[in-house]
Amino acid sequence: MEVKSKAKVIGLVITTCPACHNPINFDRQTTKICAYCETEVQINLDKVEVSLKSPINKKVKLNLN
Repeated sequence: MEVKSKAKVIGLVITTCPACHNPINFDRQTTKICAYCETEVQINLDKVEVSLKSPINKKVKLNLN
């Protein structure tokens, strides 16, 4: 069973820069300049998705509030 849900971003989103693959942190901002290669990186914080995979015979409770 796989559960997917939209998440409300209330903290820090850590991802990698698409240009240089170094880490970049987003904290409620949608646009940042990469500290390593100075590329402007944008993220859509409304489409951050949480996914949980679990065996079928187990109950899964997911609360994002």
